[in-house]
Order: sequence, then structure tokens, then C-alpha cells
Amino acid sequence: MTPITKIPLKTEPDAELEALKDSAATQRALDYYLKPSVTQRSTEHKVFTVREGLSLEEAMVHASELLRYALAYAHECAGSLQGAQRDLTLGAVHFIEMAKDLVDNTVDTHKVAGG
Repeated sequence: MTPITKIPLKTEPDAELEALKDSAATQRALDYYLKPSVTQRSTEHKVFTVREGLSLEEAMVHASELLRYALAYAHECAGSLQGAQRDLTLGAVHFIEMAKDLVDNTVDTHKVAGG
């Protein structure tokens, strides 16, 4: 059995790490991830936002269209892949189809209940 050797701790500060502590980029990163609340950060930097007053039916119809596009894209990608990548892409196709079916069923149920 070999004895465990202790590695002495480095007592000198690393110059590169010390330089990072005072850098503006480090401060911005810390501010971005630690200071703002999650809701503030998610609304400040969003490219896409949902329109106020959007009805459930409008939202679901739009979500169904987006899922249809994602489904077409995934099918197209799966056609050019082989092996495990193809299997993973076809798995994603299946998940998208299930989500689309759920959304479409919600739209149909809402139309029957509301209409």
C-alpha cells in the first residue's frame, strides 16, 4: 500500500486570477448573474414577448403552428443523419408530435367548450 502524499497548498495568489477579480468584465458577469432577479433578467433581454391580452385559443393556435414548423425542421434534419444522431432527432420528432397533439387537443376542447 502506498502512502498518501500531501500536496502543499499554494500560498501565493495567482496573478491571472487576481487580475480577473478587478476586471470590468468580471464585475459585469457577476452583476448580470447575481444582482437582478430572474424575472427582471428574463424580460429585459427577451427577443420574443407574448402580446398582452392574447386569448388562450390564439396562443394555442400559434403554438401549434410553431410546433408544426419545428416538426418539419426535425424531419428534414433526420433525413440527412445516420445512426445515433438520427435516432436522437427522431426522438425529438416524437416529442414535438406529442406536444403538438396536446396543443391541438386543447384548441379543439376550448372551441367546443367556448363555442
